[in-house]
Amino acid sequence: MDALITAAGLGTRANLPEGMRKEMLPVYAVRNGKIVLRPILECIIHNLSLSGGDKFFIVLDAKDRHTADYLSTLNVKSEYIYQKRAEGYGKAVALAKEYIPGDFILNAGDGLILDRNKTKNMVDLYRSTGKTILSVMAVPNPQRYGVANIKNGIVESVVEKPEHPASKYALAAFYVIKKNVMDLLDGTELTPAINKHIINGNTVIPFKIRRSDWLSIGNSNDYYKILRRAYNFSRKLISS
Repeated sequence: MDALITAAGLGTRANLPEGMRKEMLPVYAVRNGKIVLRPILECIIHNLSLSGGDKFFIVLDAKDRHTADYLSTLNVKSEYIYQKRAEGYGKAVALAKEYIPGDFILNAGDGLILDRNKTKNMVDLYRSTGKTILSVMAVPNPQRYGVANIKNGIVESVVEKPEHPASKYALAAFYVIKKNVMDLLDGTELTPAINKHIINGNTVIPFKIRRSDWLSIGNSNDYYKILRRAYNFSRKLISS
């Protein structure tokens, strides 16, 4: 299955030097029974390869040759889509419309579901239902996220950073998306397009994960917490 990874962010909140992307920051992972450090982008690709992803379309900043050079060393089928300027998540996704022929996995390049069994289960759920699948997690501050309103096991609506959230379930940036969502993209955010997809009569299914399952690189002050969580998960994976 095709997978789209958006990795063209500037890393402003991560306070990185010019030219360095937060998608290339290392996190702990397990390879061949050993704990290693790998760029989070590589970890995403590795997990998706084991979850059903077989070709990767990766959105990169037009000036970002370092990430492209690194990705070329990985043994995966990939194609790069270059973004001239950062204009939001929805715009980055829209760039792939002419590249991806059908339904696809979508993952932000700075976020990772640690347990790849859960990403595989999401892909398997899509394959058994043919519906758009959204990963959602209960959070104490949903107004900071895209929020899913869920009723009877179905997503009834999604709203980007609502002032008065209808639920506690925030979107984690891992989805399995129907191709026709691409036709509804009109703006800088993906969430309104998914909501239009729902309004048009399409069933969207939530896949609930724990907040601790989702690893996302944000600001520089919290990066040590990301490393600690990834290391603890890797240790647990080896011990099991």
